Amino acid sequence: MSLTGIELALAIVLGQGRRLSLGEAASPGLYCALMPSHESRLSAAAREMRFSAIRRMSALIERPGIISFAPGQPSPETFPVEAFRQILAEVVEKESAGAFQYILTRGLGSLLAAVAEYAAAKGIRSKPPEVILTEGSQQGLDLVSRVLVDPGDVVLVELPSYIGATSAFRASRARMAGVRLDEEGLDLDDLRRRHRAETAEGRKVKFLYVVPSFQNPSGISHSVARRRALLEAARELDLLVVEDDPYGDLYFEEDPRPTLKSMDEEGRVLYLSSFSKILAPGLRTAFVIGPEEIVAKIEIAKQSANLCGSGVDQRVILACLKRGLIEEQKARIRPYYRGKRDAMLAALEADMPRGVRWTRPAGGLFVWVSLPEGMDAEKLIEPAVAEGVAYIPGGPFFVDGTGANTMRLTFAKEDIPTIQEGVRRLARAVKSQSSERL
Repeated sequence: MSLTGIELALAIVLGQGRRLSLGEAASPGLYCALMPSHESRLSAAAREMRFSAIRRMSALIERPGIISFAPGQPSPETFPVEAFRQILAEVVEKESAGAFQYILTRGLGSLLAAVAEYAAAKGIRSKPPEVILTEGSQQGLDLVSRVLVDPGDVVLVELPSYIGATSAFRASRARMAGVRLDEEGLDLDDLRRRHRAETAEGRKVKFLYVVPSFQNPSGISHSVARRRALLEAARELDLLVVEDDPYGDLYFEEDPRPTLKSMDEEGRVLYLSSFSKILAPGLRTAFVIGPEEIVAKIEIAKQSANLCGSGVDQRVILACLKRGLIEEQKARIRPYYRGKRDAMLAALEADMPRGVRWTRPAGGLFVWVSLPEGMDAEKLIEPAVAEGVAYIPGGPFFVDGTGANTMRLTFAKEDIPTIQEGVRRLARAVKSQSSERL
Protein backbone atom coordinates (compact mmCIF):
# COMPACT_ATOMS: atom_id res chain seq x y z
CA MET A 1 0.00 0.00 0.00
CA SER A 2 1.28 3.51 -0.87
CA LEU A 3 1.84 6.07 1.86
CA THR A 4 -1.07 8.09 0.45
CA GLY A 5 -3.23 4.96 0.72
CA ILE A 6 -2.23 4.49 4.36
CA GLU A 7 -3.08 8.12 5.11
CA LEU A 8 -6.48 7.74 3.47
CA ALA A 9 -7.26 4.47 5.26
CA LEU A 10 -6.31 5.89 8.65
CA ALA A 11 -8.41 8.96 8.05
CA ILE A 12 -11.39 6.72 7.33
CA VAL A 13 -10.73 4.43 10.30
CA LEU A 14 -10.39 7.34 12.70
CA GLY A 15 -13.28 9.22 11.21
CA GLN A 16 -11.30 12.43 11.19
CA GLY A 17 -12.27 13.52 7.68
CA ARG A 18 -8.79 14.97 7.03
CA ARG A 19 -5.47 13.92 5.55
CA LEU A 20 -2.86 12.78 8.08
CA SER A 21 0.68 14.01 8.27
CA LEU A 22 3.50 11.61 7.42
CA GLY A 23 4.41 11.48 11.11
CA GLU A 24 0.85 10.58 12.13
CA ALA A 25 0.56 7.93 9.45
CA ALA A 26 3.85 6.29 10.45
CA SER A 27 3.15 6.27 14.20
CA PRO A 28 2.92 2.74 15.73
CA GLY A 29 -0.38 3.41 17.47
CA LEU A 30 -2.15 4.47 14.28
CA TYR A 31 -0.55 1.73 12.21
CA CYS A 32 -2.11 -0.83 14.57
CA ALA A 33 -5.52 0.34 13.37
CA LEU A 34 -4.79 -1.46 10.09
CA MET A 35 -3.44 -4.65 11.65
CA PRO A 36 -5.76 -7.67 11.38
CA SER A 37 -7.38 -9.13 14.48
CA HIS A 38 -6.19 -12.65 15.33
CA GLU A 39 -8.95 -13.38 17.85
CA SER A 40 -10.75 -15.63 15.37
CA ARG A 41 -7.58 -17.72 14.96
CA LEU A 42 -7.49 -18.67 18.64
CA SER A 43 -8.73 -22.06 19.78
CA ALA A 44 -11.93 -22.25 21.82
CA ALA A 45 -9.81 -23.19 24.84
CA ALA A 46 -7.47 -20.22 24.35
CA ARG A 47 -10.39 -17.78 24.12
CA GLU A 48 -11.46 -18.89 27.58
CA MET A 49 -8.00 -18.44 29.14
CA ARG A 50 -7.62 -15.70 31.74
CA PHE A 51 -4.70 -14.37 33.77
CA SER A 52 -5.03 -15.39 37.41
CA ALA A 53 -5.98 -12.82 40.02
CA ILE A 54 -2.50 -13.16 41.52
CA ARG A 55 -0.72 -12.43 38.22
CA ARG A 56 -3.05 -9.50 37.47
CA MET A 57 -2.11 -7.90 40.78
CA SER A 58 1.65 -8.37 40.42
CA ALA A 59 2.34 -4.79 39.27
CA LEU A 60 0.21 -3.40 42.07
CA ILE A 61 1.77 -5.40 44.89
CA GLU A 62 5.33 -4.65 43.79
CA ARG A 63 4.96 -0.89 44.27
CA PRO A 64 7.57 0.61 46.61
CA GLY A 65 6.37 0.86 50.18
CA ILE A 66 3.62 -1.76 49.83
CA ILE A 67 3.57 -4.45 52.51
CA SER A 68 2.53 -7.54 50.59
CA PHE A 69 0.59 -10.47 51.98
CA ALA A 70 -0.17 -11.52 48.40
CA PRO A 71 2.50 -13.75 46.78
CA GLY A 72 2.24 -17.43 47.66
CA GLN A 73 5.96 -18.04 47.51
CA PRO A 74 8.54 -19.10 50.10
CA SER A 75 10.91 -16.59 51.64
CA PRO A 76 14.30 -16.39 49.89
CA GLU A 77 15.83 -16.20 53.37
CA THR A 78 15.21 -19.95 53.61
CA PHE A 79 17.05 -20.89 50.39
CA PRO A 80 20.28 -22.84 51.11
CA VAL A 81 22.29 -20.79 48.62
CA GLU A 82 25.75 -21.79 49.83
CA ALA A 83 24.87 -25.47 49.63
CA PHE A 84 23.53 -24.92 46.11
CA ARG A 85 26.77 -23.21 45.12
CA GLN A 86 28.82 -26.18 46.31
CA ILE A 87 26.54 -28.76 44.73
CA LEU A 88 26.47 -26.97 41.37
CA ALA A 89 30.27 -26.79 41.32
CA GLU A 90 30.50 -30.50 42.07
CA VAL A 91 27.90 -31.38 39.41
CA VAL A 92 29.81 -29.49 36.73
CA GLU A 93 33.14 -30.91 37.91
CA LYS A 94 31.85 -34.49 37.90
CA GLU A 95 29.49 -34.47 34.91
CA SER A 96 31.13 -31.78 32.76
CA ALA A 97 29.16 -31.20 29.54
CA GLY A 98 26.95 -34.19 30.29
CA ALA A 99 25.15 -32.20 32.98
CA PHE A 100 23.75 -29.95 30.26
CA GLN A 101 22.60 -32.68 27.86
CA TYR A 102 19.02 -33.85 27.26
CA ILE A 103 17.74 -36.44 29.72
CA LEU A 104 14.88 -38.95 29.55
CA THR A 105 11.36 -37.51 29.52
CA ARG A 106 10.44 -39.37 32.69
CA GLY A 107 13.52 -37.96 34.45
CA LEU A 108 16.98 -39.02 35.62
CA GLY A 109 16.83 -42.66 36.58
CA SER A 110 18.84 -42.10 39.76
CA LEU A 111 16.52 -39.29 40.87
CA LEU A 112 13.41 -41.32 40.10
CA ALA A 113 14.72 -44.04 42.40
CA ALA A 114 15.61 -41.48 45.08
CA VAL A 115 12.16 -39.88 44.86
CA ALA A 116 10.49 -43.26 45.24
CA GLU A 117 12.58 -43.85 48.37
CA TYR A 118 11.75 -40.34 49.64
CA ALA A 119 8.02 -41.01 49.14
CA ALA A 120 8.31 -44.44 50.76
CA ALA A 121 9.49 -42.73 53.96
CA LYS A 122 6.04 -41.09 53.99
CA GLY A 123 4.32 -44.43 53.57
CA ILE A 124 3.79 -44.09 49.81
CA ARG A 125 4.59 -47.36 48.07
CA SER A 126 5.32 -47.29 44.35
CA LYS A 127 6.85 -49.21 41.48
CA PRO A 128 9.17 -47.54 38.93
CA PRO A 129 6.48 -47.24 36.20
CA GLU A 130 4.29 -45.32 38.65
CA VAL A 131 6.69 -42.37 39.12
CA ILE A 132 7.47 -39.45 36.81
CA LEU A 133 9.26 -36.11 37.30
CA THR A 134 7.73 -32.83 36.12
CA GLU A 135 8.89 -29.22 35.94
CA GLY A 136 7.03 -28.08 39.03
CA SER A 137 3.68 -29.36 40.25
CA GLN A 138 1.93 -26.86 38.00
CA GLN A 139 3.16 -28.79 34.97
CA GLY A 140 1.97 -31.94 36.68
CA LEU A 141 -1.51 -30.47 37.04
CA ASP A 142 -1.53 -29.40 33.39
CA LEU A 143 -0.46 -32.86 32.22
CA VAL A 144 -2.97 -34.62 34.48
CA SER A 145 -5.69 -32.40 33.06
CA ARG A 146 -4.65 -33.02 29.45
CA VAL A 147 -4.52 -36.78 29.99
CA LEU A 148 -7.78 -37.17 31.90
CA VAL A 149 -10.19 -34.42 30.85
CA ASP A 150 -12.32 -34.15 27.73
CA PRO A 151 -14.28 -30.92 27.09
CA GLY A 152 -17.37 -30.90 29.30
CA ASP A 153 -16.07 -33.49 31.78
CA VAL A 154 -16.62 -32.63 35.43
CA VAL A 155 -13.79 -32.05 37.88
CA LEU A 156 -14.80 -31.74 41.53
CA VAL A 157 -12.74 -29.15 43.43
CA GLU A 158 -12.72 -27.64 46.88
CA LEU A 159 -14.44 -24.36 47.76
CA PRO A 160 -12.12 -22.47 47.80
CA SER A 161 -9.53 -24.17 45.56
CA TYR A 162 -6.02 -23.49 44.28
CA ILE A 163 -6.15 -21.11 41.29
CA GLY A 164 -3.30 -22.82 39.44
CA ALA A 165 -5.24 -26.07 39.41
CA THR A 166 -8.54 -24.58 38.31
CA SER A 167 -6.69 -22.70 35.54
CA ALA A 168 -5.21 -25.98 34.28
CA PHE A 169 -8.60 -27.69 34.35
CA ARG A 170 -10.25 -24.73 32.64
CA ALA A 171 -7.65 -24.88 29.87
CA SER A 172 -8.85 -28.43 29.17
CA ARG A 173 -12.41 -27.06 29.10
CA ALA A 174 -13.50 -28.98 32.17
CA ARG A 175 -16.72 -28.16 33.98
CA MET A 176 -15.78 -27.57 37.62
CA ALA A 177 -18.14 -28.23 40.50
CA GLY A 178 -17.22 -26.94 43.94
CA VAL A 179 -17.43 -28.91 47.17
CA ARG A 180 -17.53 -27.08 50.49
CA LEU A 181 -14.77 -27.23 53.10
CA ASP A 182 -15.25 -27.10 56.86
CA GLU A 183 -12.72 -27.05 59.70
CA GLU A 184 -12.15 -30.81 59.38
CA GLY A 185 -11.67 -30.80 55.61
CA LEU A 186 -13.92 -31.69 52.68
CA ASP A 187 -17.66 -31.81 53.42
CA LEU A 188 -18.36 -35.35 52.29
CA ASP A 189 -22.13 -34.98 52.32
CA ASP A 190 -21.72 -32.07 49.92
CA LEU A 191 -19.32 -34.19 47.83
CA ARG A 192 -22.00 -36.84 47.43
CA ARG A 193 -24.64 -34.22 46.58
CA ARG A 194 -22.42 -32.61 43.93
CA HIS A 195 -21.48 -35.95 42.42
CA ARG A 196 -25.11 -37.07 42.36
CA ALA A 197 -26.26 -33.81 40.73
CA GLU A 198 -23.64 -33.95 37.98
CA THR A 199 -24.18 -37.61 37.11
CA ALA A 200 -27.96 -37.11 37.15
CA GLU A 201 -27.47 -34.60 34.33
CA GLY A 202 -25.57 -37.22 32.33
CA ARG A 203 -22.16 -35.63 32.85
CA LYS A 204 -19.01 -37.66 33.48
CA VAL A 205 -17.15 -36.89 36.73
CA LYS A 206 -13.48 -37.54 35.98
CA PHE A 207 -11.81 -36.89 39.33
CA LEU A 208 -11.76 -35.02 42.62
CA TYR A 209 -8.91 -32.53 43.18
CA VAL A 210 -7.87 -31.83 46.79
CA VAL A 211 -5.05 -30.21 48.77
CA PRO A 212 -5.51 -32.06 52.09
CA SER A 213 -2.63 -30.47 54.04
CA PHE A 214 -2.53 -26.72 54.81
CA GLN A 215 -4.45 -25.89 51.69
CA ASN A 216 -3.73 -23.00 49.39
CA PRO A 217 -5.62 -20.70 49.88
CA SER A 218 -7.45 -21.52 53.11
CA GLY A 219 -4.74 -23.14 55.26
CA ILE A 220 -7.26 -25.85 56.20
CA SER A 221 -5.92 -29.35 56.78
CA HIS A 222 -8.05 -32.50 56.63
CA SER A 223 -8.23 -34.45 59.87
CA VAL A 224 -7.07 -38.06 59.76
CA ALA A 225 -10.65 -39.25 60.24
CA ARG A 226 -11.84 -37.06 57.36
CA ARG A 227 -9.06 -38.36 55.11
CA ARG A 228 -10.09 -41.91 55.83
CA ALA A 229 -13.74 -41.07 55.20
CA LEU A 230 -12.83 -39.27 51.96
CA LEU A 231 -11.20 -42.43 50.62
CA GLU A 232 -14.28 -44.42 51.62
CA ALA A 233 -16.47 -41.92 49.75
CA ALA A 234 -14.17 -42.14 46.72
CA ARG A 235 -14.57 -45.92 46.75
CA GLU A 236 -18.34 -45.58 47.07
CA LEU A 237 -18.52 -43.10 44.14
CA ASP A 238 -15.75 -44.79 42.13
CA LEU A 239 -13.78 -41.54 42.08
CA LEU A 240 -10.17 -40.97 41.14
CA VAL A 241 -8.60 -38.57 43.67
CA VAL A 242 -5.86 -36.14 42.59
CA GLU A 243 -3.94 -35.23 45.76
CA ASP A 244 -1.75 -32.11 45.58
CA ASP A 245 0.73 -31.98 48.47
CA PRO A 246 3.10 -28.99 48.27
CA TYR A 247 2.80 -28.00 51.94
CA GLY A 248 2.54 -31.27 53.87
CA ASP A 249 6.06 -31.01 55.30
CA LEU A 250 5.49 -27.48 56.63
CA TYR A 251 3.71 -28.59 59.80
CA PHE A 252 4.18 -26.55 62.98
CA GLU A 253 2.44 -28.17 65.92
CA GLU A 254 2.14 -31.93 65.60
CA ASP A 255 3.39 -34.89 63.64
CA PRO A 256 2.46 -34.79 59.94
CA ARG A 257 -0.84 -36.33 58.98
CA PRO A 258 -0.67 -39.22 56.52
CA THR A 259 -1.14 -38.45 52.87
CA LEU A 260 -4.18 -39.82 51.13
CA LYS A 261 -1.82 -41.72 48.86
CA SER A 262 -0.22 -43.50 51.82
CA MET A 263 -3.70 -44.55 53.00
CA ASP A 264 -4.83 -45.64 49.54
CA GLU A 265 -5.22 -49.40 49.24
CA GLU A 266 -6.98 -49.45 45.87
CA GLY A 267 -4.76 -47.37 43.59
CA ARG A 268 -7.31 -44.58 43.17
CA VAL A 269 -5.08 -41.67 44.32
CA LEU A 270 -2.82 -39.73 41.94
CA TYR A 271 -0.25 -37.89 44.08
CA LEU A 272 1.65 -34.69 43.21
CA SER A 273 4.37 -33.03 45.27
CA SER A 274 7.51 -30.96 44.85
CA PHE A 275 10.57 -29.53 46.58
CA SER A 276 9.75 -25.87 45.83
CA LYS A 277 8.57 -24.88 49.30
CA ILE A 278 11.37 -26.79 51.03
CA LEU A 279 14.41 -25.95 48.90
CA ALA A 280 13.62 -23.19 46.38
CA PRO A 281 11.03 -22.76 43.62
CA GLY A 282 13.74 -21.95 41.05
CA LEU A 283 14.61 -25.66 41.01
CA ARG A 284 11.70 -26.71 38.83
CA THR A 285 11.51 -30.37 39.80
CA ALA A 286 8.39 -32.05 41.11
CA PHE A 287 6.94 -35.54 40.87
CA VAL A 288 3.77 -37.49 40.22
CA ILE A 289 3.06 -40.95 41.64
CA GLY A 290 -0.02 -42.81 40.49
CA PRO A 291 -1.58 -45.65 38.54
CA GLU A 292 0.82 -46.97 35.91
CA GLU A 293 -1.52 -46.55 32.95
CA ILE A 294 -2.14 -42.87 33.80
CA VAL A 295 1.54 -42.11 34.43
CA ALA A 296 2.43 -43.70 31.07
CA LYS A 297 0.07 -41.29 29.30
CA ILE A 298 1.45 -38.37 31.31
CA GLU A 299 4.91 -39.27 30.01
CA ILE A 300 3.66 -39.17 26.42
CA ALA A 301 1.93 -35.83 27.00
CA LYS A 302 5.12 -34.48 28.56
CA GLN A 303 7.11 -35.40 25.45
CA SER A 304 4.99 -32.98 23.45
CA ALA A 305 5.21 -30.30 26.15
CA ASN A 306 8.97 -29.99 26.73
CA LEU A 307 10.69 -33.30 25.83
CA CYS A 308 12.46 -33.44 29.19
CA GLY A 309 13.30 -31.53 32.33
CA SER A 310 16.53 -29.83 33.33
CA GLY A 311 19.32 -32.30 33.96
CA VAL A 312 21.11 -29.67 36.05
CA ASP A 313 18.11 -29.07 38.31
CA GLN A 314 17.49 -32.78 38.74
CA ARG A 315 21.12 -33.46 39.62
CA VAL A 316 20.98 -30.71 42.27
CA ILE A 317 17.81 -32.21 43.77
CA LEU A 318 19.44 -35.66 43.75
CA ALA A 319 22.46 -34.34 45.64
CA CYS A 320 20.18 -32.62 48.17
CA LEU A 321 18.38 -35.90 48.81
CA LYS A 322 21.59 -37.91 49.12
CA ARG A 323 23.18 -35.43 51.55
CA GLY A 324 20.12 -35.15 53.77
CA LEU A 325 19.83 -31.44 52.96
CA ILE A 326 16.09 -31.67 52.38
CA GLU A 327 15.44 -33.08 55.85
CA GLU A 328 17.75 -30.41 57.33
CA GLN A 329 15.79 -27.76 55.48
CA LYS A 330 12.47 -29.01 56.83
CA ALA A 331 13.76 -28.83 60.39
CA ARG A 332 15.09 -25.31 59.78
CA ILE A 333 12.13 -23.70 58.04
CA ARG A 334 9.32 -25.03 60.25
CA PRO A 335 10.15 -22.79 63.25
CA TYR A 336 10.92 -19.92 60.84
CA TYR A 337 7.42 -19.98 59.34
CA ARG A 338 5.75 -20.90 62.63
CA GLY A 339 7.04 -17.65 64.16
CA LYS A 340 5.61 -15.65 61.26
CA ARG A 341 2.29 -17.50 61.46
CA ASP A 342 2.08 -16.73 65.19
CA ALA A 343 2.83 -13.06 64.55
CA MET A 344 0.09 -12.75 61.94
CA LEU A 345 -2.52 -14.51 64.08
CA ALA A 346 -1.67 -12.35 67.09
CA ALA A 347 -1.86 -9.17 64.98
CA LEU A 348 -5.23 -10.17 63.53
CA GLU A 349 -6.52 -10.82 67.04
CA ALA A 350 -5.26 -7.46 68.26
CA ASP A 351 -6.30 -5.22 65.37
CA MET A 352 -9.20 -6.62 63.34
CA PRO A 353 -12.70 -5.34 64.12
CA ARG A 354 -15.52 -7.57 65.33
CA GLY A 355 -17.14 -9.67 62.67
CA VAL A 356 -13.91 -10.55 60.89
CA ARG A 357 -12.95 -14.25 61.09
CA TRP A 358 -9.84 -16.16 60.02
CA THR A 359 -8.39 -19.66 59.95
CA ARG A 360 -5.66 -20.76 62.33
CA PRO A 361 -3.48 -23.01 60.14
CA ALA A 362 -1.28 -25.63 61.78
CA GLY A 363 1.20 -25.35 58.91
CA GLY A 364 1.73 -24.08 55.39
CA LEU A 365 1.98 -20.44 54.33
CA PHE A 366 -1.56 -19.00 54.37
CA VAL A 367 -4.25 -17.50 56.57
CA TRP A 368 -7.78 -17.19 55.17
CA VAL A 369 -9.79 -14.17 56.27
CA SER A 370 -13.58 -13.82 56.05
CA LEU A 371 -14.99 -10.32 56.23
CA PRO A 372 -18.54 -9.63 57.45
CA GLU A 373 -21.24 -10.65 54.97
CA GLY A 374 -21.90 -7.92 52.44
CA MET A 375 -18.31 -6.70 52.32
CA ASP A 376 -16.39 -7.18 49.06
CA ALA A 377 -12.68 -7.95 49.36
CA GLU A 378 -12.15 -6.90 45.74
CA LYS A 379 -13.54 -3.43 46.48
CA LEU A 380 -11.33 -3.23 49.56
CA ILE A 381 -8.14 -3.47 47.46
CA GLU A 382 -8.01 0.23 46.62
CA PRO A 383 -8.33 1.52 50.21
CA ALA A 384 -5.94 -1.21 51.38
CA VAL A 385 -3.28 -0.18 48.85
CA ALA A 386 -3.85 3.44 49.87
CA GLU A 387 -2.96 2.30 53.40
CA GLY A 388 0.12 0.55 51.98
CA VAL A 389 -0.83 -3.13 52.17
CA ALA A 390 -1.81 -5.75 49.56
CA TYR A 391 -3.51 -9.16 49.63
CA ILE A 392 -5.30 -11.50 47.25
CA PRO A 393 -9.13 -11.28 47.19
CA GLY A 394 -10.77 -14.65 47.74
CA GLY A 395 -13.46 -14.64 45.06
CA PRO A 396 -11.27 -16.07 42.24
CA PHE A 397 -10.54 -19.14 44.39
CA PHE A 398 -14.24 -20.13 44.22
CA VAL A 399 -15.52 -21.81 41.06
CA ASP A 400 -19.16 -21.12 41.97
CA GLY A 401 -18.95 -17.32 42.13
CA THR A 402 -19.13 -17.08 45.92
CA GLY A 403 -16.45 -15.94 48.37
CA ALA A 404 -16.61 -12.20 47.63
CA ASN A 405 -16.07 -11.39 51.31
CA THR A 406 -12.88 -13.46 51.67
CA MET A 407 -9.15 -12.84 51.22
CA ARG A 408 -5.91 -14.80 51.33
CA LEU A 409 -2.97 -13.57 53.38
CA THR A 410 0.48 -15.14 53.30
CA PHE A 411 2.92 -14.73 56.17
CA ALA A 412 5.88 -16.11 54.19
CA LYS A 413 7.28 -12.96 52.56
CA GLU A 414 7.47 -10.23 55.21
CA ASP A 415 9.42 -10.20 58.49
CA ILE A 416 7.58 -10.18 61.82
CA PRO A 417 7.59 -6.38 62.49
CA THR A 418 6.38 -5.80 58.92
CA ILE A 419 3.64 -8.43 59.33
CA GLN A 420 2.43 -6.62 62.44
CA GLU A 421 2.42 -3.23 60.69
CA GLY A 422 0.77 -4.72 57.60
CA VAL A 423 -2.10 -6.16 59.63
CA ARG A 424 -2.60 -2.78 61.34
CA ARG A 425 -2.85 -1.14 57.91
CA LEU A 426 -5.24 -3.78 56.64
CA ALA A 427 -7.39 -3.44 59.75
CA ARG A 428 -7.64 0.32 59.19
CA ALA A 429 -8.84 -0.30 55.64
CA VAL A 430 -11.42 -2.85 56.84
CA LYS A 431 -12.66 -0.49 59.56
CA SER A 432 -12.98 2.39 57.10
CA GLN A 433 -15.09 0.32 54.75
CA SER A 434 -17.13 -1.13 57.63
CA SER A 435 -17.99 2.38 58.85
CA GLU A 436 -19.07 3.40 55.34
CA ARG A 437 -21.58 0.54 55.29
CA LEU A 438 -23.19 1.65 58.53
